[in-house]
Amino acid sequence: MKSAIEEAVTRGAGLDGKTALQEIVAASGWSPPEYKVSESGPDHDKDFVAYAIVNGITYPQGHGKSKREAEQVAARIAFEALSNK
Repeated sequence: MKSAIEEAVTRGAGLDGKTALQEIVAASGWSPPEYKVSESGPDHDKDFVAYAIVNGITYPQGHGKSKREAEQVAARIAFEALSNK
């Protein structure tokens, strides 16, 4: 029988990054993830960098051309790191 975390990892594999991360965080009983986002560049060509923070740990940054894209990448990085623990 799979644990709640193993089931969350299995479910999360086919989901978008933020939903996948939320699944594993909820299964672990932790607070929802937080995201820190910064932007740079001119208005017509912004670059966004996001960090996912889970259970007090900041995971490597995700980059994107929108805030949403950067958060999705950061969430996927955190999900992958947590899935491999």
